[in-house]
Amino acid sequence: MRIPFIVIGLLLAAGSGFAQTFQIDYRRAMQTQDTAKVRKVLAAWQRKEPQNPDLFVARFNYLLRKAYRVEVSTSQATGRGLAIQQKDGKPAGSINEGYEPQLLEAARATLREGIKLASERLDMRFGLARTYELTHEPDHEVAVLATALADHKASGKPWRWSEGKALPAPETVFLPESLEEYMLPYWQANTPADAEVARRLAELINQYYPESSLGPFNLGMYYSLQQQPDKAYPLFQQAHSRRPNDWQTLANLTRLAINMNRKAEAQQYLASLQKLPAGRPAAADLGKEVRKMK
Repeated sequence: MRIPFIVIGLLLAAGSGFAQTFQIDYRRAMQTQDTAKVRKVLAAWQRKEPQNPDLFVARFNYLLRKAYRVEVSTSQATGRGLAIQQKDGKPAGSINEGYEPQLLEAARATLREGIKLASERLDMRFGLARTYELTHEPDHEVAVLATALADHKASGKPWRWSEGKALPAPETVFLPESLEEYMLPYWQANTPADAEVARRLAELINQYYPESSLGPFNLGMYYSLQQQPDKAYPLFQQAHSRRPNDWQTLANLTRLAINMNRKAEAQQYLASLQKLPAGRPAAADLGKEVRKMK
């Protein structure tokens, strides 16, 4: 289970001497797991700079770490717990990870306070969303991300990242790629309910970043899993028009064209796929299927 610590650097981009000292002292205390020192630093930081967004980030990370629990049980694994087996393969128990509810809610409340203070801080928005991923509450997770995007569109302010810095990449790249990363656990879970969550996240990309190929690509994946090639095919074509040299898109288009008995299109997409080094292994397999087409 990933603990979604928000990155805190050693120096603020435009902070005071107080902030720099608190950042360094806090990070050292967290690294050595000196809880008493962490509390002392946070208390001093609160007195000196109560409105510093990075104070809320630091407090969130502290509370989230404190809330984390690992439970070893003789009962069977539940949810996404890890099953333990004896040497003969018989079940011996399980390891389940989770969070103490009150401390977890305190961590979330801290981030909500920070977001009110600095609504453009995407690192805090993402940190809050991750907490709901970890507790398997996808409705809340999607709601946090949808609210973040709606607020951003309404405000017109540029997103800021940790320490108030600019995003690590252009928004039109960073946001769609980040939202796609949020889909990964749901695609990997491979259940109808999880696929619905991935679909909702893909629709957010389509809504707010319509020039990105990742929205239609992931919606195409969704409809492929739903065995609806008539809906998946045009979505992959949209993704291809926005990013022509993506081998995964071309592989999906070739596969669907084969299944839909569109030989000329299958040959066209296969030829493009063969030109991409990363796509050649897939092209070798799909080529056998194309050659069988009448």
